[in-house]
Amino acid sequence: MAEWLDGQPNVAAAITAAARAQMAGTHLVEVLHRAGIEVTEAGKARWRQRPAAPIPEAALAEGRRMLDEAA
Repeated sequence: MAEWLDGQPNVAAAITAAARAQMAGTHLVEVLHRAGIEVTEAGKARWRQRPAAPIPEAALAEGRRMLDEAA
Protein backbone atom coordinates (compact mmCIF):
# COMPACT_ATOMS: atom_id res chain seq x y z
CA MET A 1 0.00 0.00 0.00
CA ALA A 2 2.75 2.42 0.91
CA GLU A 3 4.48 1.70 -2.39
CA TRP A 4 1.26 2.42 -4.30
CA LEU A 5 0.73 5.66 -2.37
CA ASP A 6 4.31 6.72 -3.10
CA GLY A 7 3.48 6.53 -6.80
CA GLN A 8 0.40 8.75 -6.53
CA PRO A 9 0.75 12.41 -7.51
CA ASN A 10 -1.95 13.43 -4.99
CA VAL A 11 -2.12 11.05 -2.01
CA ALA A 12 -5.19 12.67 -0.46
CA ALA A 13 -7.12 12.41 -3.73
CA ALA A 14 -6.02 8.78 -4.19
CA ILE A 15 -7.20 7.85 -0.69
CA THR A 16 -10.48 9.71 -1.19
CA ALA A 17 -11.10 7.95 -4.51
CA ALA A 18 -10.32 4.56 -2.95
CA ALA A 19 -12.67 5.23 -0.03
CA ARG A 20 -15.46 6.34 -2.38
CA ALA A 21 -15.02 3.22 -4.52
CA GLN A 22 -15.19 1.04 -1.41
CA MET A 23 -18.30 2.82 -0.18
CA ALA A 24 -20.00 2.50 -3.58
CA GLY A 25 -19.27 -1.24 -3.63
CA THR A 26 -20.64 -1.63 -0.13
CA HIS A 27 -23.75 0.33 -1.08
CA LEU A 28 -24.30 -1.87 -4.13
CA VAL A 29 -24.09 -5.05 -2.05
CA GLU A 30 -26.61 -3.57 0.39
CA VAL A 31 -29.01 -2.65 -2.43
CA LEU A 32 -28.72 -6.13 -3.95
CA HIS A 33 -29.30 -7.70 -0.53
CA ARG A 34 -32.48 -5.66 -0.05
CA ALA A 35 -33.64 -6.89 -3.47
CA GLY A 36 -33.15 -10.48 -2.30
CA ILE A 37 -29.86 -11.07 -4.11
CA GLU A 38 -27.06 -12.47 -1.98
CA VAL A 39 -23.56 -11.62 -3.16
CA THR A 40 -21.16 -14.52 -2.61
CA GLU A 41 -17.47 -14.94 -3.28
CA ALA A 42 -18.27 -17.70 -5.78
CA GLY A 43 -20.69 -15.38 -7.57
CA LYS A 44 -18.12 -12.59 -7.68
CA ALA A 45 -15.57 -14.99 -9.17
CA ARG A 46 -18.03 -16.05 -11.89
CA TRP A 47 -18.79 -12.43 -12.82
CA ARG A 48 -15.11 -11.53 -12.90
CA GLN A 49 -14.63 -14.19 -15.57
CA ARG A 50 -17.53 -12.96 -17.74
CA PRO A 51 -15.83 -9.83 -19.16
CA ALA A 52 -13.05 -12.07 -20.46
CA ALA A 53 -15.56 -13.82 -22.71
CA PRO A 54 -16.18 -12.14 -26.07
CA ILE A 55 -19.52 -10.45 -26.62
CA PRO A 56 -21.61 -12.54 -29.03
CA GLU A 57 -21.90 -11.04 -32.52
CA ALA A 58 -25.72 -11.07 -32.33
CA ALA A 59 -25.60 -8.94 -29.16
CA LEU A 60 -23.18 -6.49 -30.78
CA ALA A 61 -25.41 -6.24 -33.84
CA GLU A 62 -28.46 -5.59 -31.65
CA GLY A 63 -26.57 -2.89 -29.76
CA ARG A 64 -25.54 -1.23 -33.02
CA ARG A 65 -29.13 -1.40 -34.26
CA MET A 66 -30.40 0.24 -31.08
CA LEU A 67 -27.80 3.01 -31.32
CA ASP A 68 -28.74 3.64 -34.93
CA GLU A 69 -32.43 3.91 -34.01
CA ALA A 70 -31.65 6.34 -31.19
CA ALA A 71 -29.60 8.61 -33.45
